[in-house]
Amino acid sequence: NHFYKVDFLQMAAQLPTPFHVAKKKIPCVDDEGQTVTPSANNGIKLEMFIFDCFPHSKKFACAEVLREHEFGPVKNAPGSKVDSPDTARALLLEP
Repeated sequence: NHFYKVDFLQMAAQLPTPFHVAKKKIPCVDDEGQTVTPSANNGIKLEMFIFDCFPHSKKFACAEVLREHEFGPVKNAPGSKVDSPDTARALLLEP
């Protein structure tokens, strides 16, 4: 989790933010017009991350925790085996 003051976010929104390259499997269309889901990465996605503003903060704190207890990212589509809405929901509902 990240906690910010509104004035910091307003300032950070004005900063130039770097792009991070993520290699992805991007569905495409073959010569017959059929949708193909590639088995290997065939494209890139340019991503921006909230943590890129950390160096611009006056105060910063970090806590190390066990990933499986505190972190359930949603980076992939529903039905994916990792980092999906389904896996994040399952982590939240664990006793």
